[in-house]
Amino acid sequence: MKRKIWLMTWIIFLSISWLGVNNRKIEAGIIPVSDSSLSPGLSTEILPQEKKKRQFSESEPALIKEINLDELKNPPYRISFLKFDENGSLFMLDYRQGLIYKITFSSDWKNFQHSFFGKGIGQGPGEISQVLDFKIFNGDIYVVDEGKGAIEIYTTDGAYKTSLKMRNLVPTRLTVLKDSLVMEALVSADHLFYLFDLSGNFKSSFGEYIEQREKENNVYQDNSLSESFSEKYFYYLPRLFGFVALYDGDKLVMVKETIDGIKKGSRNMPVVENIKGIIVRKADRKFQTVSEYSLSDKYLLIRAYDYEEKESYWDIYEAKTFDYLLSVKNEPSASYFALYGNVIAALLETEEGTKLQIYDLGQVLKEASSLIKQ
Repeated sequence: MKRKIWLMTWIIFLSISWLGVNNRKIEAGIIPVSDSSLSPGLSTEILPQEKKKRQFSESEPALIKEINLDELKNPPYRISFLKFDENGSLFMLDYRQGLIYKITFSSDWKNFQHSFFGKGIGQGPGEISQVLDFKIFNGDIYVVDEGKGAIEIYTTDGAYKTSLKMRNLVPTRLTVLKDSLVMEALVSADHLFYLFDLSGNFKSSFGEYIEQREKENNVYQDNSLSESFSEKYFYYLPRLFGFVALYDGDKLVMVKETIDGIKKGSRNMPVVENIKGIIVRKADRKFQTVSEYSLSDKYLLIRAYDYEEKESYWDIYEAKTFDYLLSVKNEPSASYFALYGNVIAALLETEEGTKLQIYDLGQVLKEASSLIKQ
C-alpha cells in the first residue's frame, strides 16, 4: 500500500514538473502553443504576443463631426459595412433598400457631400438580396451576395460593372488581390479558400483549418477576411479562437494570438444540440476575440467583445507583423467603424436614429507608432 502511495505521489510530481517546464517554454516562445494543453485541435504553431495584457493609450479619440443620417435626402434604413476607399470617401451599404451610400468629406472633415447608387433589392444584374461581405479595391466595390450566389461589382463613382458567379460555389467572404480573388464559400471543404482570377475563373484552393473543430462546425468557424495590403497580403480573422492568420496570396505567412489569446478563445466551446430531431452545431459564445476590424496601411484595428462583462475593447496592432501595440481608451460606441489615416468613422445606432461620427485618432496613433519595433 505504501509503495502504491509513493508511486502515485511520484507520478503527480513528475506531471506537475513537466507542465511547469513546458509552460515556461511556451511563454518564452521555445515551443509552439499548439503543443500545450490549451487547445488540442490546433494544427500549426501559433506565435504568442510579446505583451501579455492590454495597455491603454493616454489619449482619447477627439470628435470632429457628427452626422445624423436620418436627416439626409433619401436616408438609409439599415446600414451594414463601413469602408473608406483610397481617396478618403466613405461607403456604406443599405441592405434594406439595396443601395450604396457615398460620403465625400472636405479636407478638415467638417463638411461633406453625399450620394447613393445601386439597383435595389432583387435577383437581377446589380441587384442584391443577402450581402455577407463588402470590399473596395482599386476603385471598384465588390458586394458578396449569398442570396444570389454572386459577387456584384460597381465602381466607386457609382457605375455598375458586372456580376461574377464562381462555378457552383456560393460566396460568403472575399478579399481582392492584385491579380486574383480569394473567396470563402458556403460548403464544407478540405481547404478554407478558393482562388479565382479577376474574371471569375477558378485557379486553385488553399488554406488549412488551423482550429480543427471548426471544420465540423460551420457556425463556430465564423470569421472575416480583411482587405489586402501591398496588393498581396490579407488576414484571416476568426471571431472566437483568439488568433489570426496572415497570408501572402495563397501562402500562409504566420498564425499569431490576439492580445486575449487562445485562453480566451477556448472559452467559446462548440456545442451540438438536437432540436426536434435536427442536429444543430453552434458555439457557446463567451468572448469574441475579433468582433470587428478595420485595416489601414500601417495598423489593424480590432474590436474584442466580452459577453459576460458586456465590455468591448479597441485594440491596435501593427499591420505587417500583428504585434499588439495598445488599446484605445474610452473607445466610441459603434456597430461598425472604418480607419483612414488618422481619422476613424464610427456608426452609432441610437433611439433617436443612426449617427455617423468622425473622430481624430491622431494622438492615439502617434503613441502607437512610438511602440513599433524598428
